[in-house]
Amino acid sequence: MTGTTVEQGRRNADRQDFLGACGWQTAQVMPLVDDASARKYFRLERKHDTALLMDFPPSAIHVDPHGIYENPERPASVEPVLQTTALFERAGWRVPKIHASDVKRGLVLIEDFGDVTFTRALQSGGTMDGVGQDGLYLRAVDQLIGLHRFCDAGAVADCGLVTYGADNFRRMLTSFKTDYLPLIIPDAQKRDAAMVDFDRLLDDVLPLCWRVGDAIIHRDYHVDNLMLVENGDGGDDCGIIDFQDAAIAPRPYDLASLLRDVRHDISPDLESRMKQFYLAAFPSLDHSDFETAYVANSMVRNFRILGRFGWLAIKAGKTRYFDFIPRCWDLILRGAVDGLPALHHWVETHIPYDARKAPNISLSPTHSNKKAPQ
Repeated sequence: MTGTTVEQGRRNADRQDFLGACGWQTAQVMPLVDDASARKYFRLERKHDTALLMDFPPSAIHVDPHGIYENPERPASVEPVLQTTALFERAGWRVPKIHASDVKRGLVLIEDFGDVTFTRALQSGGTMDGVGQDGLYLRAVDQLIGLHRFCDAGAVADCGLVTYGADNFRRMLTSFKTDYLPLIIPDAQKRDAAMVDFDRLLDDVLPLCWRVGDAIIHRDYHVDNLMLVENGDGGDDCGIIDFQDAAIAPRPYDLASLLRDVRHDISPDLESRMKQFYLAAFPSLDHSDFETAYVANSMVRNFRILGRFGWLAIKAGKTRYFDFIPRCWDLILRGAVDGLPALHHWVETHIPYDARKAPNISLSPTHSNKKAPQ
């Protein structure tokens, strides 16, 4: 019996013990598709009840989401899930209720929102629950409006979340330089030049992210993490999941995450209308400053995503996200000519068009013949 098999057996026993303590020991347990993190989810079914089991063992390696540490690989913990659930409930968001938790073992039993994500509703062409594309995005933006009004009423001061500064973003983007750039610039001298200029670019651009202040952010706000949840009154609410990495950060960050989503096509017209809908709720915000901050935050988010794709490929052997890379570059450059010319210049100087496609990992100087951990 291998060490991995022994560890899996122990983890299965931990889950069963936890479910027994919660009264779910007889439930049918079905694993759900994993995401880009070490968290695993299982759907539980017993008679007419369902719930989700989150499994995030403390032994798992978790990448620091907030750019606090120079070494980003940290022990996993479910405590942020408990903290942010309570916070967003106070903010009025519809988030999954927590039925039980075991922080020491990294297990949480939560409400099951079902399977109707906004992504699925969009793919149905508006036939699912009768909600079209505009209606779904209006709901999503309206949730941000409610959250930011909660922030403007003083909630930021005592929410207990990490507060981002430029140094946090800079550390988050280290992975872009160390894990992604080697995949597309194999020549060390050219790569070093690109990194030096990239640091100068960040000196200029990062302060612009805060042009319109900060707010509580979800940090991964997009249609895959938004769900249509029945509310018992014949309608449905906008359910929100995967918010455990929430922080205090530049105000436009979540809106840029939603409207410049690497996984989904959003027309410039829809993006513009949704931004105007948001800005109409906050008439005191300067529109020019907001647009500058919006483009700067989109840059940060998409460079961070590219770094994450590189890390997953090198450290975890996961290259399935490479299909999104050309779109990442498109989103980074959208509006850059007028809004952030220094960004446009850096990309045109160091990242030729062909390098903005899915990389050939075998050409990377960091690639090894040693099999990556699964």
